[in-house]
Amino acid sequence: MSNVTYPKLFVVGCPRSGTSWVTSLIAGHPEVVAVPVETHAYRLIYEPFLTLPDQPLAHRLRSWKGILRRYGPKPLLLGFAPADIWRGILRDYDILNHPHSHGLHGLANTADFRVLVAAAQKNSKLASVQAEDLIQLLLDRFFQQQNCPGLTLLEKTPLHIRYVDRILQRFPDAKVVEVIRDGRDVCASYNALATTQPWANIGTAGAIRQWRRCIDWGERYRAQSDLSPRIHAVRYEDLKSDTAASLKHLFDFANLSWNDAQISHIVRATDINSIRRRGKGQYVRKGAVGDWKQSLSPEDISLCQEIAGDRLADLGYSETRIPVQSI
Repeated sequence: MSNVTYPKLFVVGCPRSGTSWVTSLIAGHPEVVAVPVETHAYRLIYEPFLTLPDQPLAHRLRSWKGILRRYGPKPLLLGFAPADIWRGILRDYDILNHPHSHGLHGLANTADFRVLVAAAQKNSKLASVQAEDLIQLLLDRFFQQQNCPGLTLLEKTPLHIRYVDRILQRFPDAKVVEVIRDGRDVCASYNALATTQPWANIGTAGAIRQWRRCIDWGERYRAQSDLSPRIHAVRYEDLKSDTAASLKHLFDFANLSWNDAQISHIVRATDINSIRRRGKGQYVRKGAVGDWKQSLSPEDISLCQEIAGDRLADLGYSETRIPVQSI
């Protein structure tokens, strides 16, 4: 394994919570180098070794199209061996390797990726350890190719929140920024994109359930004394209310120096109103706090309360008040 060490910062949280905005704010610091796309490294590399080997035949048959596309016919009938999963990881890389797509191509080109996969497979007999080795090798390769020693690496994949414990245990030089937003505004954001972006078409029930899972994961990790000092939770509502103050706290947490002029410049440069591709049908929307009050139907609001009312209340997201407070 590589002996390269450098600070790492991972931005996580429920999708549509403002993680892209937080990432652009942090990336505005001159001592930060950001991965240009969401890598989904843990979902694409680590997670398959946890979930696929024990997948029952009935489940495999229900997912037969995806299995044939990525893995071929053998695991469909006989189950997944590590070699099948590695073949699927290579296939996923090829499927996602095009401009404006998330994926591992943000960390390494095709030739380098295949070399690093082979290197990771030699390091351990445990496939899950090999998977984590590959993620480290990919991050190291990307960082080294920037030729910017002394900088902090920034990576944003919202659903990496599921693997915060693995990230922090694997990388002693890493910290995590968790973005938290009112789950109903998350649902409103999903619903606004659903007609133009297939990935967003998960419905209010799907969106609020995903929000609840992400909130539960975040709280679980922040409750662990060995992890909590390396996790900084920022509320989207705080960020909207006083972006400069929230950014100063973020930079302090990440051990990044700052001055008021620098903060003001970054806040102006990342103002959502200056982003050209924003608004209806775009990934970047107006980002209003409390948008759910106008955007969600009474049925959707009731559904949010039914599925996650207790978690909304725990975080201070009442029906009539939008909190501005720090965690």
